[in-house]
Amino acid sequence: MSVKMKFLNLTALLLTIPFSLVWSRDLVPDDKHAVLNVTYTNNDDVPHARKKLTFVGQNQPKNKIVVKTNSEGETALLLPKGDRYTILCETLTGPFECGETPYVSMAASTGGITVVFDDTRVELKGITFMENSAEFDRSSMKILDATIEGLKLNPRAKVEIEGHASMEGDERDDQVLSAERAYSVRKYMVEHGIAEGRVTATGYGSSQPKADNSTAAGRRANRRVEIRVLNPDEVEVSEE
Repeated sequence: MSVKMKFLNLTALLLTIPFSLVWSRDLVPDDKHAVLNVTYTNNDDVPHARKKLTFVGQNQPKNKIVVKTNSEGETALLLPKGDRYTILCETLTGPFECGETPYVSMAASTGGITVVFDDTRVELKGITFMENSAEFDRSSMKILDATIEGLKLNPRAKVEIEGHASMEGDERDDQVLSAERAYSVRKYMVEHGIAEGRVTATGYGSSQPKADNSTAAGRRANRRVEIRVLNPDEVEVSEE
């Protein structure tokens, strides 16, 4: 997963209702709501056209706002003031957190963000393995079950489970462990209804770090499992 957030004109911000083809000129901020303009692209600045984004209040989760982008990857919404919002991006394997808004202050009026997200590759955050083991604990079930449900909604999607490691141990041991963990995730998915032919598993060891292995935080980030859609051009996201 790759996520970048760009924040513009944040002297004011904003509530929203499901507006799919609107821009800020169609919305008016008030005492309780600010207007947020959103541009949604992939890593190559190609717009994500007609894609769903969900905004969930961190202090008030009942404030859940769903919008769709237009053909230019743009949308706008009204956000209730006095909160920060988690952003969920829709992928072929389900919704995943892809960023958050700045805090929408009571003085906010109108603002804008750009969400940059690769919806064909997502890190399965929340999977926790026993030390030096491919066995994951029960807390991992939530993200795995959500991913399985997303795959069931998109039966044509084929995916690869990627296991990644840091550079703390022997290179060969890292590769073996990353592969075992990827296969463990694949096994769980197959056991819970995903056809074997739809999901493969590969261990990449420490060959694809995403952070600095010289720091503890970087090593933690590099020990991860990702899911990658192999045939994104053949499928469209299906929603319940």
